[in-house]
Amino acid sequence: MVLLSGELPEVLTDQSVTELVELAAVVLDADELPLFHTCLRTLRRDGMRAGRRIEIGGAVLTVYEG
Repeated sequence: MVLLSGELPEVLTDQSVTELVELAAVVLDADELPLFHTCLRTLRRDGMRAGRRIEIGGAVLTVYEG
């Protein structure tokens, strides 16, 4: 599980996706990082909001606000 804190952006721009991937790269290994990036692309396409949950290839990414 990876928790990234901070403001929840309304829209995932190229810059915000890059920043999130760079933050996650500190704790994810080389196999996990592409999957995380795929999850972010899906969130970007389908909308990012609190409570949003996606599953890709057995990995689950949930957006929490609090």
